Order: sequence, then structure tokens, then C-alpha cells
Amino acid sequence: MTLMNKHLLVVDDNSVNIELLLDLLDDHGFDNVHGLSDPRHVLAYCQQQLPDLILLDIRMPHIDGYAVMEQLQEHFADQTPPVIVLTAQIDDDTRHRALKMGIRDFLTKPFKHDEVLQRIRNTLDVEHRYQVRDKQAETLEQMVAKRTEELDHQSRTDPITQLPNRRALTQLLQEAAQRGHGTGLLFIALDHLDDAVRLHGYGIADQLIMHISHRLNAQLSPKCTLGLWGGSELLVITQSAELTELRQLASRLLSCFDHDQTLGDLLLPLNARMGISWSHGHFETERLVHMAALALPQNGSLRIQNYNETLETQQRHRLHLQQAVRGATQRGEMSLAFQPKLSLATQQVIGAEALLRWYHPELGHVSPADFIPLAEASGDILSIGEWVLEEAMRYIVQWRQQGLLNDRFHIAVNVAARQLARKDFAQNLLTRLAKHNIPERFFALEVTESGLLSDMHNARIQLAQLTEAKIAVAIDDFGTGHSSLAYVKTLPFSTLKIDRAFVLDLEKDTVDRQLALTITQLAHAVGCNVVAEGIETAAQADYLRSIGCEAAQGYYYARPLPADEFYRWCSNWPPPPSHLTTATESVNGA
Repeated sequence: MTLMNKHLLVVDDNSVNIELLLDLLDDHGFDNVHGLSDPRHVLAYCQQQLPDLILLDIRMPHIDGYAVMEQLQEHFADQTPPVIVLTAQIDDDTRHRALKMGIRDFLTKPFKHDEVLQRIRNTLDVEHRYQVRDKQAETLEQMVAKRTEELDHQSRTDPITQLPNRRALTQLLQEAAQRGHGTGLLFIALDHLDDAVRLHGYGIADQLIMHISHRLNAQLSPKCTLGLWGGSELLVITQSAELTELRQLASRLLSCFDHDQTLGDLLLPLNARMGISWSHGHFETERLVHMAALALPQNGSLRIQNYNETLETQQRHRLHLQQAVRGATQRGEMSLAFQPKLSLATQQVIGAEALLRWYHPELGHVSPADFIPLAEASGDILSIGEWVLEEAMRYIVQWRQQGLLNDRFHIAVNVAARQLARKDFAQNLLTRLAKHNIPERFFALEVTESGLLSDMHNARIQLAQLTEAKIAVAIDDFGTGHSSLAYVKTLPFSTLKIDRAFVLDLEKDTVDRQLALTITQLAHAVGCNVVAEGIETAAQADYLRSIGCEAAQGYYYARPLPADEFYRWCSNWPPPPSHLTTATESVNGA
């Protein structure tokens, strides 16, 4: 039986996630894949036909993923199929609880297609290796003690890198905890290893890990142990619990990543982040690992961080937000605000950007910068995005009846990467517009560069359908991401939006003025209009008008307004000149 013939079961209460995975796996040749949205039916399903691999969501109604795993282990014991956890949670309580129960790997929501396929294939391949090794072990049990010791060594060693594996590291930590002496832990996350896999295959990635492990071991004393905790995660166990010494050790190890790694003729970039935890006496093994993993820097220039209680507080807050955002639209906690867009040439209102707002009864106003990434990670952005589309269309219908919308007026809605990744997004949008009898000219979309890059192929297909239907599409926050002249040229856009970062200092920064001019010229060269965000002064508006920028939005004209206030604002436009005053626009004002 080939890997493509293996029996796979996807268990997730979100049918959209099941559909996405089934489509992806079917597209790549897996012909025996099934899905269940009710976790209560998993045991009965497995009793009829035991899968080769289960893709299991952790957080589900009725019974969670942990309970499902307990049911399977109680019924099937050693015959329990391998499990890959589907989760948007990145906290280490989730990670280590699941690892303790025997899961093989994690797939983090939102799914990256290449990573999903690679991890599934790798898990199936490793499972096959374990099955082969188990059969060999049954035969070798009758051999002499020396051979038995060799097998025990193999069980505690990663078969490819020959580093101590998770089992060996856990035992070493347990022994250190029992001794009650000082113990330090460095949790090392390798960045860009997935890039090496995608470009060169698993063989090169394995060689890369072995190469870097040799370099790291050269910096370690005999009292330190380096081991492989996960596919791209290493642990260093030390007999020192002094923070100063641990940070010095982390800095030495980090120096191994100052230059690209050389493998033959290949130069491979590989970066690392390190989290530090320690104990001066007895400790709980899982807790010490959890603390080190929690200390891992998440982004920015910080590469080494030691554990502190604030990190745990922040993590609990993120988890609280992630739980609270689910169902927020149904509870009536979310609303839309509208920021006017004006023609710089005529000063006429030509549209508005619909912006999502969330007021939680306990948390108060929650910034979109805080909750939208969490919703994208959990998949809740799909249901929220559906609500936003429907709500925006409701206002378009209402304002058309009130005579607010002219032929140039449109409402622009931001589209998340997860929405654009759906193969039926464009068709569903057009169906909604037809249902509400909304002409396409009254509706527009804004997409970010990161949203495009997550699935460029499908993005191109969806945008082409929308463009053919005369739906205007804008690249939002242009210039702040991975701007590619190639996709600007080839993807069907009608508008580029200059990010406020290039507008803020227009009056005094010649570089920003040149960048704004360059973006405007680029947009016109490929047949696009330009909208500038974050306008706060008349001087900014005047300069943008002078370089040919067609439209603008910002606090100089109006902040994002609730629907009723927006309607009144439009009805009273234009105001007396004195009413256009400078205002400071915050990062979260968009």
C-alpha cells in the first residue's frame, strides 16, 4: 500500500476546515480520505474501519479531542492509529498535554498547504518505519541482552539525526527533577527549516539539522545535553540554574546561526529563537518545558528571552480573546464602522471602507490588531467574514433606498486570506450581490499582500472571476509587506492603497514623498488608481493631489464612523473649511 492509498480520517467540528482539507488531499492524490464533524461518532467509525492516520481537532463541542484520544486508546491500546492534532492554539499546555497522550505532530490553523502535505506524508512514513521496527523488535526480543540494550538505545534516539529524542530528554529531565539540583533548559526553535524542506526535500533538511547539532554540541560542555524535541525544535538541558550563565550559553549557541549553513554547494539560511527556563530545586518536567517554550520570542528582533510570569498572563489573555471572539457576531458584539473615501480632485465622497469593530461586555473595545489575527488562526475569520459581507450589503441596500449612493459610490470590504483561499469565494460573493439586487459597482474588496501570498494560485483565480464581474479590487497597505512587482503586474487589481506609514511624514520627509510618487506612478503604469490612507493634514492631501493620487481617506476628513453617523456625515458634506482640522490617527484607527 502506498502513502496515497492510506486511510485518513479528518475530525473537526468546523465543516469548512474539513472541506478545505478534503479538497487539498484529493487534489494531491490521496484517494481514501473521510471527514467527521461530530466527535461522538469517531469511536464507532474506527470500530468499523480503523484509519491509518487521524487528523483531529482539539477544541470541539460535546467531547474535545483529548476525550476522543482517550476513547481510542482505551479501546485499541497499542493499535491506536497515529494522530496529528489540528489546532489554532499555540500554548504549551495544549502542546504538551497532547504530546503526553501520544500524538505524532501538529498542524496549526490557518493551514499552509505545503506544510499540511509534508507533515502528513512524513507522519505516515515515520509510522511505517515504526511498524517495521516493532516487527523487528518482536523478533529480536529473544536475542541476547546486548541486542536488547541496542534496541533500547534506538528507542531513545532520533533515527535520522541520532540525537536524543523526546523520550530520552523527558527521562533526563525527570531524573534531574528527582535529584533536586539546579537545572536549566534552553528551548530552541529553528526558523526557515520548512523552507529548506520545500526547496530541497527532507533529506537536505535532515542533513541541516545534523550539521547544526554538531555546531551546537561543539559549544556545549559534557554536563549539557542537546536533543531533538520536535521536527524543528531542540532542547538543551544544563546543570546550571543561574540565569546569567544560561543567557551567556544561549548567546554562544545563537552565534552558530550568524551565517548561512554550508552543505556541499548549498548555502542555507537558518535562524533560531531561544526560550530559557530554570529551577533551583525539584520541579515538574512538563512545567519546566512549558515555561521555556512560552519564553520563545514570537517575532521582531528579539531572539533570546527568559521566562517570566507576564508572558503567561499575556498568553492567558490571548486564549481568552480567542475563546471570546467565537460567536461574537451572533451575540451582537460586532459592528461595522465606515471611513469615507474622497476624490482629491473634486472633494466628492466616492465611497467608504467598512471596518470591523468589537465591543466585548467585559473586555470593552478590543483592537482589530488583537482579535483579527486570533480569528484568522482559529478559522473563526470565515464566519466573521461572512457576517461582514452580509452586513455591508445590508447598508448598501439601505443607503441606496435613502439616495446616498451615486454611480461612483462604493463600499469596500476587507477580505481575509482564509476567505480568499476558498475556491467558491468569488461565486458566493456574486450570488450574494444578486440576491440583494446590488449592482457590482457599489461593492469593492480590499486584500492585503500577505493574504495574496498565502495561496497565490487560488487568489489569482478568484480575483480574475471578480474582475470579470466588474468588482473593484484594491491591494491594501501596499508597500508594507512583500510587494512583488510581478504580482502587481499580473494580478487583476484596479486600485493600490498607499499605506499610512508613507503618508505620516510627507510634509517633512523627502524619502516618503518620493515613495508616494513612485507608488503612484507604478499604479498608473499598470492601469490602477491610487488611494492614500491616513491623511491628517491639508498639506498631505495637497501633495498627494499634486502627484496624481486619485482618492484619500483619513482623520483629516473623518474617523471611522458608525453607520448612522456616517450617513449624517455624508449628508452634511462638504463642511465649512474650518471644520477640516488636523487629527492624530492611531494605528488601530483603521
